Amino acid sequence: MSFPAAHPHEPGRPPGKGLDEDGLDAAPEWVGDVEAASLFGSPEAIRDALLPEHAVEFDAAFDTALTAARRTLRLDRLRETLQVWRRIALLTRQDPAAAGRLVAATSEIRRARAARPGTVSWASLREELGR
Repeated sequence: MSFPAAHPHEPGRPPGKGLDEDGLDAAPEWVGDVEAASLFGSPEAIRDALLPEHAVEFDAAFDTALTAARRTLRLDRLRETLQVWRRIALLTRQDPAAAGRLVAATSEIRRARAARPGTVSWASLREELGR
């Protein structure tokens, strides 16, 4: 038996996740998710595609997600972790130089233990937007 979709998606645009807690259409998945999933179907494939600096972070995130899965007997956190890292792997494959700049910027922020000049906090941005 098949059920009609509650909200058909636009052609060429991935479907969203349905309605959010406010009854609004949730944001669609990232357009690169299908490609990322086909290219990086296993944790090993994801790790192999990452820069060495990202591979270390992937290992830690994957281990944390596996621990959570064992503790809760749920796979949602593991799935979310793999999805995030598939995206990073795809972006790394598409533009390794940009991925390298991301690693360098992240390292700089961690060393300085402060935001980069010219940035604003999430709280400030929300306040500015009136939310």
